[in-house]
Amino acid sequence: MRDYRTFFTIVLASLVGWITAVAVYIQIGDNRNPEVLRWLALVILITPLSGFFGWIAIRRYEWRLAAACCGALYFFTPFVAARIETIISPDAARQTVGPHTVYFVSVLILHLFGGLALAWWRGR
Repeated sequence: MRDYRTFFTIVLASLVGWITAVAVYIQIGDNRNPEVLRWLALVILITPLSGFFGWIAIRRYEWRLAAACCGALYFFTPFVAARIETIISPDAARQTVGPHTVYFVSVLILHLFGGLALAWWRGR
């Protein structure tokens, strides 16, 4: 039996965070000045953080599990995205400064699927 209330709450929170991350990333574009680095950090942080808030809003007693799972999603996604970039676009991965489009798109895709997977898992 599925708990649809939990599932839809976590999905909704994750989607709100993901849409925010996509909007920020599109707004920044290829600009990689030091002034926009905080906004790029928001692109990586907002989806797991909003998924965490959605999770604890519906199941407060699971805040440790939510923190561990969403923290792992936040922490490990940049490593996986960096590896994906080295496989797909090795020249872009070698640049120290650049748009790193493959990296950020990979982060966005992994966060979307990760948030949906966490919602599916906790909604059972």
